[in-house]
Amino acid sequence: MRIAVTIDQPTGDFQDRLLALLAEHAAQVEIDTTWTIERAESYYRSLPTRARRIVEEAAIRDGYVPAEELRDDENSSLRGHSAALKRALDRGVTQGRWPDGMKAPIEPQGPGFGKVVGYRMPDDLVQTFYTAIANTKSSGPVDPHRLNEAVDSVQQLGELAKTTPRKTRATEQ
Repeated sequence: MRIAVTIDQPTGDFQDRLLALLAEHAAQVEIDTTWTIERAESYYRSLPTRARRIVEEAAIRDGYVPAEELRDDENSSLRGHSAALKRALDRGVTQGRWPDGMKAPIEPQGPGFGKVVGYRMPDDLVQTFYTAIANTKSSGPVDPHRLNEAVDSVQQLGELAKTTPRKTRATEQ
């Protein structure tokens, strides 16, 4: 037997009782961590502009976008983009838009240090995200108040403030 349950915005008490019931029967419970068009739309809408561009470019390029297509010039950084993608995924879990354990829909590609060489979206997600992005664009503005973008920008500035400043010619003299 397979039962699918979708609960939009459950109250705290109801959610606690349901999770307790599911915990009792955890061996028979399977969490749906599939990216649907609705989940993809929600994820895409929650991204700041620059991160949204990465997801869109990957979807229209059959799952891979090289970094040079995203950089304004060869020396510009994509620093902070991965963090925005991860924060949107985590925010969706916190807000109950999808369950914990969802696979990231896009991942940075590179040697593990230095500049990112590109971003990859798994092949099985390309059509889902392509459709979600088309739906989002046809339904009007993505985030008119740009609240998520502002929050991510503040968080990125905080992360940058923690890093060691680069030496410049002025500081070397």
